[in-house]
Amino acid sequence: MKTVDVRWLGISVRVLLVLSVALVMSAGWAAAQDATLYELTENMKLTRGKIVQRVATSALVGFAKVGTPLCPSAAATAAKGTCWINAVGSNRVSGTTGLGIFDGDFTVVVQGDNPVDGPELVVMKGRFSGQMDFAPALLHNLPYGTVEGDFVVGHSGRKIPFAGVFRLPVLGSFPVAVGVDTVSGVPVTRTLRQLFCPLTPSPNPNLGGPDIAYVDTTDGAPNGKCIDVLPTEFGLGWPTVRFDITF
Repeated sequence: MKTVDVRWLGISVRVLLVLSVALVMSAGWAAAQDATLYELTENMKLTRGKIVQRVATSALVGFAKVGTPLCPSAAATAAKGTCWINAVGSNRVSGTTGLGIFDGDFTVVVQGDNPVDGPELVVMKGRFSGQMDFAPALLHNLPYGTVEGDFVVGHSGRKIPFAGVFRLPVLGSFPVAVGVDTVSGVPVTRTLRQLFCPLTPSPNPNLGGPDIAYVDTTDGAPNGKCIDVLPTEFGLGWPTVRFDITF
C-alpha cells in the first residue's frame, strides 16, 4: 500500500467521471467496521517483464471489537474492551489490471505483564489470504482499494471470511487542475476534498492545520464523504494507510 502524494496525483476528467458514477451508485453511510488495522511499514518493488507487478510486504497493527471472530468473549475478558492485532502481510498486484492476491500471518494479543506498554499476550494466531482489487488507486487515482479473503485460525483450520477496504491518506487541501475556463482561459482547480468529499466539505479539525483525510466508501465505492484522520492514526509522524475489516 502507499500514501497518496503530489507525484501520484495525476487526476483528470476521467477520474471525475469515475467518481461521479461511484457516487450515484452508492447510497447511505458506510458499514461500521469490525476491525481496523494500520500500516506501519511497507517494503515495495516493481517487477520487470511484459506485465509489471507491484509486490509489497507490510507490517500492520490494529484492533478488533469485542464479540467479533477475532475477539471472542473468552479473549474479551482479558482485553478489557478490545483485542489488538499484529500482522505481517504481502501482496502482488498487476500494474495492468490492479488485481492481485495477498497473504500473511496474524496474531491477536491482549494486555499481558506490563500495563504501561502495548498488548503482548497471545490469545489467537493464524494466517490470512485472499483477492485484492487495487484498481481504484492504480488505474483511476482514487485513494482506496478492496479485498476479500479468509482468516484461518491456528491448527484448527477454522475459516473466518472477511471483506475489507484499505484507505490511503490524502491531503485534502491539495489543488488539482480539472480544466480551463472557456471564457477567460484561466485554469480551473479543485481541492482533493472538493473532488472526493463534496458531502463533508469542512477541513479536518483534528490536526491543528493539515487537512488529511481518508475517502469513505459504501459497498466498496466512494460515497462522497471523507473520514478525517485522527492524531492517533499517525505512525512516527506519518499518516498511516487504514484497513477497515468487516466479518
